[in-house]
Amino acid sequence: MEKTLMILNKKTTKNNADSTTEKQSLMLRMVTSYSIFLLVILILFLYLYQSTFKNVETQYNFQEQSTLVSNVELFEKDLNIMNVYCRQLLQNNNFRKLLSYHDSQSADFLDMGNALATILSTDVYPEALLPIEEVYCYLPNTGYILSPTYFISEYRYYKWMKRYADSEHDNWLKALTDSSNYYHFIPMDDIAPNFSKNYYMYMINMNDLYYMEADAVVCFILEKEELSSLFSSGSSKESLYHFLIASNEQNEAFLELCGDYDISFADVSALSYTNGFARYTLDGASVTIGRYTSELTGYTYYYSFPTFNSFSGVFGKQVLYIACFAMAFLLGIALIMRFSRRNVAPIIELGQELNEAVEAQNHLQEVVDSQRPIICNTYVRQLLTGLVASKEEASYIKKYLNLVGESLCYNGLYIVAYNNAGESGESPQPIRSTEDFNQIIMEALQNYFGMPLYCFNPGDRTYALLLACSKEDEANLIIKANETIVQLHNYLLDTYGIWLFAGIGKNTYSLTNVWESYQQAIESINYTSKNYFFFPYEFIKKDSNAFYYPPELSTKLIHFITTGSTSQVLELFNLIHQENIEERSLPINLLKFLLSDIRNTLLKARFALPGGISAEVTSQLDEQFNQHVTFKLCEDIALTLCKLFAVESDDTSLVTAIEKYIEKNYMDPSMGLNKISDEFQISESYFSHMFKEKTGVNFSTYLENIRMSEAARMIKETDISLNELYISVGYNNANTFRRAFKKIYGVTPSNMRENKN
Repeated sequence: MEKTLMILNKKTTKNNADSTTEKQSLMLRMVTSYSIFLLVILILFLYLYQSTFKNVETQYNFQEQSTLVSNVELFEKDLNIMNVYCRQLLQNNNFRKLLSYHDSQSADFLDMGNALATILSTDVYPEALLPIEEVYCYLPNTGYILSPTYFISEYRYYKWMKRYADSEHDNWLKALTDSSNYYHFIPMDDIAPNFSKNYYMYMINMNDLYYMEADAVVCFILEKEELSSLFSSGSSKESLYHFLIASNEQNEAFLELCGDYDISFADVSALSYTNGFARYTLDGASVTIGRYTSELTGYTYYYSFPTFNSFSGVFGKQVLYIACFAMAFLLGIALIMRFSRRNVAPIIELGQELNEAVEAQNHLQEVVDSQRPIICNTYVRQLLTGLVASKEEASYIKKYLNLVGESLCYNGLYIVAYNNAGESGESPQPIRSTEDFNQIIMEALQNYFGMPLYCFNPGDRTYALLLACSKEDEANLIIKANETIVQLHNYLLDTYGIWLFAGIGKNTYSLTNVWESYQQAIESINYTSKNYFFFPYEFIKKDSNAFYYPPELSTKLIHFITTGSTSQVLELFNLIHQENIEERSLPINLLKFLLSDIRNTLLKARFALPGGISAEVTSQLDEQFNQHVTFKLCEDIALTLCKLFAVESDDTSLVTAIEKYIEKNYMDPSMGLNKISDEFQISESYFSHMFKEKTGVNFSTYLENIRMSEAARMIKETDISLNELYISVGYNNANTFRRAFKKIYGVTPSNMRENKN
């Protein structure tokens, strides 16, 4: 009996063991399957998570670069202004006579120098953004210093005016005549260590400006701290770049704003850059170093800014996320083993993870939306500075800025603000900082001009506005702007002691030409005073003793030529002709100077031509440069260069493919510019322009014609109901379909069917 019981117990034990083994096998299979599924989801999610934040970091880097580019444009503009200042000085007959003297004791020499200093003190030159503390001209032949304030010997200037140490006199005088210092920002600490403040000295050799000999050096003294502040960063936590180094085309560093950081031009130039950026450890902290080369001057700028603020946090979040997901993975396995028949739990977990992903995406979208004001300011700056050449791009910007209306009139308004509280007594509300000053001005502009405010800051305490109105209000635009400026000026003056001076250009109907109005507004500001703090451009009396060709026009001419913008080039030449020949009636000597400057601009564009152009074409072009310079010749050369820069691509095959795609998918209600652009990986503006150029009609008309043709065929050849017809040809709304049908065929769909029967 006991033996039988032992046998039965053994069988029962064996069956239980087999059952357990089978359950374990099945559970293992289920656990393995779910584990692989969870592991794949984990890997994919981590990849997407990391890629998303990598894209944000890339956008952050290019945002910083965009801010630098804007600052560089202003900086190079001011460098050009300093060159213009020197050229204008060199054109003065008395100044050229002064250069010819070698006897500093001559009474004529001293009288002429003092008179010239007086004239310089009354001349008004365009206000630069660079923090120029002092300007003087050193005359080596006589050892004299000429400035708008004084005309004295270099020794008296050194001892009496600046009170430098005696031991530093030779270093200072040597620095003025050392050609290696020209066109470099030389720290004054290297020349005069006992100088009370930190300054840079920038010198221009006048022998480099014209063909004539001019033995003189113009020195610009600039505040070091203010110069550094010009290159402000777009970072929310940092107001300045860690450092900025600029090198010329000879690969020589001519500007080093390194602060207290131990870094050199050799260090940054030797780095390996990917897409213009490199990582570097600066004083124990990781920073990003960007490299940008100016297309206008060829100067290369190296700058550092904080590495993406969220980078370290992203890494920590990734580690935390992996740990949390691993725990969830183990918990999922435990639940699978216990509740293998319950598949709801993994689905719920997956839904939760997807919700977290959506929340993360929404957060990133909020970050992108927060950048919209910066983008709007950038677009306004591009419009007013003439960087928008195509009508397609202008149309996109108009839509983005929500400039509602088909027939709008535009105008450029330029405002300069001064805090004159010290002259009129202490203001009721004192202004503590530059940031408070700008905030006060911007809030006042929003209150008086309304929102949205299309504005950007060209420089310190300067404000550029894009005004828009309907054609019906065109005549009153300048009047309303005058009234608004008066009210705004009175409010700021009474409340804060701030004076406003504003200039406004002429009205224009084209966004691509609004830069002309803005340039006119800048010119108008020079005619303002405390009695006339608002001055329209059309009130300016043109001076026939000076030609109109500011550096901005030269920059724009090069930009329009290199982008192949023929219409913009013609518009600019019309402006130059109108300002100088029609309104000023320039004498022949000034006309020659004007044409010479235009020719020099065209030469810059000539030497920027891309490779691959035949030698015969370039030779013919060079022969034109050697001909007698006339206005018509300059215009012809500019148009020739414009055509050479224009890139004509063969888009016939692409258009054919798009036409076939439309014919196959015309019934899709979502068919539109964005869908075609996504399908063929081209921009909407380029597709729209290219399609109309190749087919003769715009995309919307082409699509509508196909849909209407198919609808007419179906009405005549099939018995499809009219309620189904509009859906079959890609319309979501029956009324919209009927209006389009009647516009093309002159009858409604129901009338066409009745006539068929």
